[in-house]
Amino acid sequence: MLIKLLVVFVVFCLLIYLLSRLLPDFQVETGAIPIVALILVGVNYAVIWIFAMLNFITLGILKWLITILTLGLFYLLAGFILNIIIFWIADRFTDKLNIRSKKALFISALALQLTSYLIGKIF
Repeated sequence: MLIKLLVVFVVFCLLIYLLSRLLPDFQVETGAIPIVALILVGVNYAVIWIFAMLNFITLGILKWLITILTLGLFYLLAGFILNIIIFWIADRFTDKLNIRSKKALFISALALQLTSYLIGKIF
């Protein structure tokens, strides 16, 4: 578990570095990449824990009901929307991260979604 958490932290650091280089509206202060990555990892695991507890409390019925009502789009969009919220929260928690446009927010959330998916497949 600790090794996975360390790998996620390092990969998120690399992701933040790449996003800050490729997106002009995604700005991270120099030397603050580990701090922002730590916030992202913390918020990411908190959100995952909250949804796991909600799934446990409702015995999976809520997730099943939402999936049927949305015709399966819940699985496609839930992670992306949660990553938008995670980046928005990380932007609000620290002054070292500044996401100035919705386009940069959506691209960074998509990159986080892809990165989390790949990490999940590896571990």
